[in-house]
Amino acid sequence: MLIGEDLAILVQELDANVSHLETITHQLSPEQFNWRPASGEWSIGQCIGHLNIINAADVVPIRAAIQDGRVRGISGEGPFTYGSLSRRFIAMSDLPVKKKQKTIKAFYPPSANDPAQTIAEYCRVSAELRRLALSANGLDLTRVKTVMPALPPPLRWLVRMPLGARLTLITAHDRRHLWQAEQVRNHPRFPSSPPAA
Repeated sequence: MLIGEDLAILVQELDANVSHLETITHQLSPEQFNWRPASGEWSIGQCIGHLNIINAADVVPIRAAIQDGRVRGISGEGPFTYGSLSRRFIAMSDLPVKKKQKTIKAFYPPSANDPAQTIAEYCRVSAELRRLALSANGLDLTRVKTVMPALPPPLRWLVRMPLGARLTLITAHDRRHLWQAEQVRNHPRFPSSPPAA
């Protein structure tokens, strides 16, 4: 199946994030996975746990937006461009990190995370987002809109984001927190692996 260039790039970025996650978490012990550089700073597990919570919340609205676009016949060919507000959201969430952003309570990760379960959940949600991105092929990614679960309820139904911009925002936000997790692993006080038995 031939897919549009915009979606092909999104799929590549989703795959690249999964690959980056696997590199960062390779052979980490539970202690290393949950180690925090300082009080108030996140562990590798918390970085990934946060992504699992927020990305899983996007699956249903993205699926609904794609189904609605199909029913309404909102088709189009890229390349697609997005408005200044969408571009600003994406830039704020992507690298390089210019300033810290406060995480709302609903998306705050647990303090302790099981490595195998957390990594498996990230891969599961990423695979579903990848499938949804491919299923959006042929839709107009600017005119098909999706709800943003991170917004408070009154705004959630008023402010909707173009589907392509939302998928781009997800990949950018993942890149940011995977980079954050990598900084934890590269920290000079990061605990060493226990010696092999």
